[in-house]
Amino acid sequence: MTTFPLKADNPLLLEEKYTFLQTASKTNTAGTIIGPLLTGILIFQEAHLTALIIWLTTMTICVSFRAYMVFVKNKERGLSTQKKITNLTIGVFSVTMCWGLGWLIVVPTIPFNLQCLYLLMSCTAVFVGLYGYSIHRPIFLCFALPIFICQFTISLIPPLIFPWPILLGEFAFSIYTIKMASYFSDSWIRTVSLQIQNQMLNQDLEIERNAAISANTAKSKFIATASHDLRQPLHAVNIYLDLFEPQTLNPKDRINFFQIRKSIQSLNSMFNSLLDLSKLDAGSADQIQKPFELIELVSSLSRTYTPIASSKDLVLHFEFSNIEVNGDIVVLQQLLGNLMSNAIQYTTTGSILAEFSIKQDCLHIHIEDTGCGIDNLSLEKIFDEFFRVDSTRNMHDGLGLGLSIVRRLCKLSDIELSVESEVGKGTIFNIQTKYSARLLPENEKMSDKDFLHSNSGRQELLFTTKSIAIFEDDPSIFSAYEKALAQNGFHVISLSENSTELANQLANVNHIDCILSDYRLKSTTGDLIIQQLRDSFGVDIPAIIITADTSPKHIQLFNDLNIKVLYKPIGYTQIVEAIKKLIS
Repeated sequence: MTTFPLKADNPLLLEEKYTFLQTASKTNTAGTIIGPLLTGILIFQEAHLTALIIWLTTMTICVSFRAYMVFVKNKERGLSTQKKITNLTIGVFSVTMCWGLGWLIVVPTIPFNLQCLYLLMSCTAVFVGLYGYSIHRPIFLCFALPIFICQFTISLIPPLIFPWPILLGEFAFSIYTIKMASYFSDSWIRTVSLQIQNQMLNQDLEIERNAAISANTAKSKFIATASHDLRQPLHAVNIYLDLFEPQTLNPKDRINFFQIRKSIQSLNSMFNSLLDLSKLDAGSADQIQKPFELIELVSSLSRTYTPIASSKDLVLHFEFSNIEVNGDIVVLQQLLGNLMSNAIQYTTTGSILAEFSIKQDCLHIHIEDTGCGIDNLSLEKIFDEFFRVDSTRNMHDGLGLGLSIVRRLCKLSDIELSVESEVGKGTIFNIQTKYSARLLPENEKMSDKDFLHSNSGRQELLFTTKSIAIFEDDPSIFSAYEKALAQNGFHVISLSENSTELANQLANVNHIDCILSDYRLKSTTGDLIIQQLRDSFGVDIPAIIITADTSPKHIQLFNDLNIKVLYKPIGYTQIVEAIKKLIS
């Protein structure tokens, strides 16, 4: 950082000067009393009595005046810093003028040895004040010049009172004192200027930091508010679309229906990206590491993204051995889902390969596509929020948040991510996790189909007698929930959100296996309803809240209450799957 001395009238510099001068003046007060008193005692017997009395009387008045300026006058409210420094200068000048007066009226009346003593005392007074007053040239000149001028005046008037070596020493001392004062003043100003500039820089950095935090908070608030208002109607559209049975439509209407559903899915994807961003901003993306079999992760990804790839005539291929991983499967699903979705978006022909292996005793993932590739200039920016390569905008209808979320998840989970790409040939992502992994024995392996089949029969039996309490103030959406849950073998309980009516209804309910509630109801909120039911049964009943509110504080609230959250827009088939997973 380039530094430079501040101007003399800089308010901060003046304030620092005054603080320093005030401290020095208070410290030197004892010396201004002891010095003249000691000198008077030493020269009392040899000095002319009248001259000595005049000098001591004048010195007493000036020392008192100086003390008044330092300890009283400058305490008055409303005085500017410059005025306070002027007051100090006047007080200091009055005392040193008395030392000069002593040269004129006392020194000529005393013998040579006492003249040398007075010279020593006045030089000592100058030297003591050198440190305290030299930082401000006007006050130092008012302090030193009265002594030097009177001293040289009396010393150079014939007959000379001092021999030439002492006169030469006087001259050398005065030059040295002024030079040292100038050097110390320049050094002090440079040092304090650097200190003040550092303080100003720190203040500027603090302002910039606060502005950045405010901007980030405003962004998160805007995203939460805007997405909430848009999610409500979109959620209704998803529910109503799920009520349609495409096979009953004529061919033309069926085509239109699938086009509408494709557009709605794109909107759902955008909102999910915004939601993921809000979760990360809220710091609520908790790390939950536990052992799982890799086939669980692969099966989930395959079910979601293979149909999407097939719709574009792409091959999504997984290469893996069944591995036991100790890690966060949710983070991996989100991270890999964004990468696969991105690869499918930017690949028009060919395939996407996802290869899972063990490196350094930890899970390693290699994702490679035959897409359009990324140029070196854009490669540095692909992880920025809302960034999309200009040449591929017509291939992507998202917001450009997927890879930004990937980078945040990698940082959150201490995962190493690298990318290589060549325009026209494709892109490769390598993910090195810190999740420990080990190969399972051959007899523990199973195919993706076997895994799905083995779980489906068990779950169907599990859900047959489960009771689900629903709180939804939109009758049509409640009807859709009821129909979907009944089709999946659940027993649906309709309860009132009114606290008194709810208490009466619960008297006739034996148990509730899961609670499904909208967050914003007519007279209350879903979290309060859920707490009332949990308190009534004395059990932490599994619960799901469906909401369009993605604000960080609500994300944290639901997390603290151990409530599963589903964010609008969402279809009722996803709601059913969430309930099954929660109570399995």
